[in-house]
Amino acid sequence: MNRPKVDVVVPIYNSLDWSKMCVDALIRNTNLDILGTIYLMDDASDDETKAYLDIIERKWHGLVKVIHNHTILGFTSTCNKAIRMSASDFVLLLDTSCILSKNAIEKMMNAMLKDPKIGLLCPVSSVAANLSFDIPEGMNYMQVNKAFGEQFSGMTFDAFTITDNCLMISRDNINKIGLLNESFDKDYSVEIDYQFRSIAKGFKAKVLIDTFVYHQSNVSLGISKNQQKIRDNNLEEFFDRLGKDYRALYKKYSENDPIKYIYKHVKFDKLNNVCSLFVTDYYEYEKLANLVNNLVLDHVNVEVVTKERIVNKYNGILLFSPTIKKGFSLNQ
Repeated sequence: MNRPKVDVVVPIYNSLDWSKMCVDALIRNTNLDILGTIYLMDDASDDETKAYLDIIERKWHGLVKVIHNHTILGFTSTCNKAIRMSASDFVLLLDTSCILSKNAIEKMMNAMLKDPKIGLLCPVSSVAANLSFDIPEGMNYMQVNKAFGEQFSGMTFDAFTITDNCLMISRDNINKIGLLNESFDKDYSVEIDYQFRSIAKGFKAKVLIDTFVYHQSNVSLGISKNQQKIRDNNLEEFFDRLGKDYRALYKKYSENDPIKYIYKHVKFDKLNNVCSLFVTDYYEYEKLANLVNNLVLDHVNVEVVTKERIVNKYNGILLFSPTIKKGFSLNQ
């Protein structure tokens, strides 16, 4: 019997640094035997991003397929384009601003294989509306994922609203529900709409709490007044159709909230062999961040100790949560 496989769809619009880390973490942290095709969907990005994607396709020939949109189609249409091409048992929608942890895809697939009625499944992540968990001070996202895996193995909760930054969909769900609703411009509310369409057909939407991934929102587009207007319009359309069902689901969810469960039960043991790096200068912190991010991806325990004002000033990729200390110096 052939082993089930997962196709991964990564919609990309510029954001080169994020795209590099997203793809690197995806390949580095996944058993490649379970992957069908990784679709890197270029939504008319800049030349530098396009060139990078073509290099990755050549390097991982047979695993990675790059599709270049000649004009910007937006998140929903770009994802649908890839879903139409996909053929594997499961499809994972993955934001460029989402960095996968060790065996995240395999754990998600295994949870769905145990219950064929699960049509949609997402993990817990940082910055994910009602499914957010904050990385504790002095730790990184890999350490959080490890603790979740050890303490909550295979545990799922009913979702209130699934998130599309890292969303696995079963082939059966796709065959019976169809594609994402392209009437929702950009990606706002599209995942909620898809969730309720799936539930109406008897599928389950679940949150897997043994898996934690890093996520940062609005990396490609940000939130302009126009984007906020799009979001508001989409939410208004959604509530006009499904507001009653949405509120009923929230009541059920609030009685069994997975994030509250995690905060109540998770334990983070003291880590051994931690290398502590003390940073007092913003410029040094900026240079150090990328190095520490790569160490985190290699499962090295590094603690960055710095000042709050330095952290608040930085807006790049941080796969770790620095320890904040006041009034310290390198000579202490």
